[in-house]
Amino acid sequence: MILLQPMKDHEYTLWIQESIKEYAEEKTKAGNFQKETSLEQAENEFNQLLPDGLESKDHYLFTLIDGEDQEDVGTLWINVQEDGNEAFIYDIKIHESKRGRGYGKEALKSLDSYAREKDLSKISLHVFGHNKVALSLYQNTGFEVTNVLMSKSL
Repeated sequence: MILLQPMKDHEYTLWIQESIKEYAEEKTKAGNFQKETSLEQAENEFNQLLPDGLESKDHYLFTLIDGEDQEDVGTLWINVQEDGNEAFIYDIKIHESKRGRGYGKEALKSLDSYAREKDLSKISLHVFGHNKVALSLYQNTGFEVTNVLMSKSL
């Protein structure tokens, strides 16, 4: 079982630095950002979404804890929509050394439980098309494709 532990300040500092960098890389890989400006663009997006860091309204950041050994296995960032019916996963990450052990699936199960406790009726997310591992995880845990955006590089 994975526990959703509210992220602490020192965890947030490390998480946001790494996440901005990874997001810039993913957006560049997907063709959405130019490499030269990707870090600045990513930082701007994060600053808009999380203007008050951990205290940003309707945003919840968690450290994912293995319930058996109390070990940190990853992070999760969700936003609860203003209408209070839907959670949107902005980021879920299992530490590289912990991948392939079922933690992602367990984290999503824990999020399901959390959402039910909060009377939410839906969980949504965005996934980059090139991230086949994540696509498989989401499809295997009950997520369905609701939109498809496609591009062709010339």
